[in-house]
This record gives sequence, C-alpha cells and structure tokens, in this order.
Amino acid sequence: MRKILVRRILRKTTTQSTPFFVVAILCLIAFAALAAPQYPNQDRDRDRDRDRGFGRGFIRVSRESTAIDFGGGNGGRPSPDALCEEDSVAVGFHVQTGEYFNTAWLDCVRVRRDGDLGDEVRMTERTGRPGGRPVHDAFCPPGMVLRGLRGRTGASIDEAVGICSPFHEIAERRERIRTELTQSVLRPNAAGHPAGAECPRGSVITGLHSNSGEYMDHLWVLCSELRRGD
Repeated sequence: MRKILVRRILRKTTTQSTPFFVVAILCLIAFAALAAPQYPNQDRDRDRDRDRGFGRGFIRVSRESTAIDFGGGNGGRPSPDALCEEDSVAVGFHVQTGEYFNTAWLDCVRVRRDGDLGDEVRMTERTGRPGGRPVHDAFCPPGMVLRGLRGRTGASIDEAVGICSPFHEIAERRERIRTELTQSVLRPNAAGHPAGAECPRGSVITGLHSNSGEYMDHLWVLCSELRRGD
C-alpha cells in the first residue's frame, strides 16, 4: 500500500512539473539563438567594407620628406615652403607669373583611414616671391596624385608640367605605373633646357621649396613615402 502511494505522488509531481520543464527548455533555446554569432551578417559587412577599401590596410604618409632638384638659376634666397598638411598628398599646383615664375603652391587632399583619397581639396601656402598677375592651374585627373615635375629651366623656371599617377599604384610600388601629365605652365618668352624631378618609387609630392629674389630662381619638389599599415 505504501509503495502504491509513493508511485501516485511521483506520478502527480511529474505531471504537474512537465509544463515548467517545457517552458524552461524553450527559453534556453531562444536565448541560445539570440546569443549565437551572426556570421552571415558579419561576412556581408566584411565584403561591403572590402568594396569600400577597408581590408587593404590603411596608407599613411611619412612625415619625413626628400628634396628633389627641379632646376633653375643660382640666385635668390630660400623662401618659405609650400607644404601639404599631415597625411595629405598633392593633386595639382598653381603658379602666378609676371615675366617670370613668381610664386607656386599646391592643391592637397588627405589620405583617409580606408586607404582612399579624400574629397576636400586644400591649398598650401605659397613659395617664391610675391608678384605677377596671371594664375595658371595644373590638375591631376581624379584618383591620381603628383609624383614629379618636368619642364624647362635656365636662369629661372621657364616651364613646369605635373607628372601624375594613380595613388594606389604608387602605394603598391609598382615598377610600371600609368602616367598622365597636367596642363603646362609657361612663362612669357620661355626658353631654357629640359628639366625634371621625380619622386622615388612609392613616394609622392607633398611640398615645394624654392630660392627666390625678384622672382623664383630655383625650385625643388619635396617627396614623402607612402607606407601601408595593417
């Protein structure tokens, strides 16, 4: 009789507890589903970031620069440099002329953390001797940056043309990269002999330096290395 009573009590307890256990199991399943990593979404986000440029590794511009001689005469004294801001590169330049080159300055854009070029263009200060009136503009095509100048020089600067290449091809240090030239800037009655200054592989123009007296006598380009980060 005692055994029969115990069985009845156990059977009744189990029957009454069944709904509780079912609810508890359903809650655990729901919690596990919410806590599980959403790998498909992460994969889609990663692919979207890669399309925007993330994943290539960011590119930073070295704070150190190297001066490359473009040419000109031996007169004049050092003028203030025309320098891009930190983490910025040159995408064009301007020259104000009279009878000779007087001043020159750069258009610069920042290099974004995703390794692409920014959209906002900022002008540097001017290097050279104030004077002249016409301002001549020379721009790289979109996505390209300045990596050198070519032209003609004599006792001063007679002509300057920008050498442009794709930003990412320079950063990848390719041996052969595409090249396009900017508009030519000429002083009146230009003569001189061929001149040029190109940045080393993997480097771009980030500044200009000049010696000037009554006008710009001599010009250098300042080159900074592009360095890839993780």
